[in-house]
Amino acid sequence: MQERPGSGQVIFVVDDEAFNRDIASRHLRKMGYLPREFADGASVLKALEAATPDLILLDIHMPNMSGLEVLSMARQTTSKSETPILMVTADSNPESVVQAFELGANDYVTKPIDSRTLGARIGTHLQLSAATKQIRAFAEGAEKIVAEQAVDLQKRNDDLVREIRLRMAVEAELREAKLRAEEENRGKSEFLALMTHELITPLHVTLGFAELISGDRQDSIGPGQYREYAGHIAVSARQLLAVVKDMLALVKHDVGKLSLNESEIALRDILQRAVSEARPNHEEARVRVEIDCDPGIELLGDRFLMTRAFASLVSNAVKFSPAGARCEIAAATVDGSVKVRISDNGAGFDPSQLQRLSSPFRQNSTGLTRTHQGLGIGIPLAKAVFDLHQAGMAIESSVGGGTTVEVVFPARRSLSSSARSIQRAAG
Repeated sequence: MQERPGSGQVIFVVDDEAFNRDIASRHLRKMGYLPREFADGASVLKALEAATPDLILLDIHMPNMSGLEVLSMARQTTSKSETPILMVTADSNPESVVQAFELGANDYVTKPIDSRTLGARIGTHLQLSAATKQIRAFAEGAEKIVAEQAVDLQKRNDDLVREIRLRMAVEAELREAKLRAEEENRGKSEFLALMTHELITPLHVTLGFAELISGDRQDSIGPGQYREYAGHIAVSARQLLAVVKDMLALVKHDVGKLSLNESEIALRDILQRAVSEARPNHEEARVRVEIDCDPGIELLGDRFLMTRAFASLVSNAVKFSPAGARCEIAAATVDGSVKVRISDNGAGFDPSQLQRLSSPFRQNSTGLTRTHQGLGIGIPLAKAVFDLHQAGMAIESSVGGGTTVEVVFPARRSLSSSARSIQRAAG
């Protein structure tokens, strides 16, 4: 905005007559402006391409290119609010002035030019132009500030969203951890109750028969009864020993300390021993167990761990089968690998429960309401042992349709004649 005359604004003076240009320029210099003179429209339009003045004094009537034509072309590159154009005319016909306003003129002055009128109008329009520029600058600054604040707010919003999502994720993890902890606590409580049952029952049997024998001061118990009592004690002791060994094997596997004592073993012998060690005993449970295994199938593995693993699977098959049911154990060599299938037609279970049953201390029934004895470590123990032997274990089951467990030992574990031939050919 102009504060006083003589502030040095540049004003283009456009008139085809030198006398008129000179008069106007003198008035402008006295007011403190910097006039530049142009004799025709073409020259001022060319000058506008290089620089924009603060104001233009434009004669309406000029040869070759009239002031109205120059005005029309100048307004294509200049703003009415920021570059005022004052038309100069000696014509008394208002049509030219009206047309000039329609083309974008800001004002007009008449010839001969009166210096006071010219100065007042120039000052007014320069002030308006300066005010417009300030408003635009303020608007642009405000727009920039708003844009920066919008970016800042968006960033804060994004940070807040990320923080909320992080908190939600943490809360979800905490809820899951809480549920896992509660489940583990229930599992521990259940395990302690089951351990008490699994240990006390055979201990009571052992202690009971031992007290009968030690309390026979009159030798009233005959030799046959002694052998029977001793047999019950031996069975209970073996049951206790099996529970302890299975638990130790599973704990060692969990801490990464379960290792293999490898030797050449006959698979059929392992399966037969597993059937004899399975509890409950299949004969007592009246479940028929059939083994179909070629005596020539041999494996490289840990005899004790393999026996316990298969005994656990056979125990499950017998335990969850009704009296009169049948359990089939079939083993065969297929393309160098050895496959063992243990199938029963017992109760089975919902396949969706497989992951839960693969965790220690889980059965198809839970808590003290379980209908079958055992710690629920059969499947986890077997999987741990077979993993150490690089063998895969798959389980298929359905409610009421029985269960089938398939164990596949890789060819490098097989010591059968066919596998050896393959190994020699590969070597």
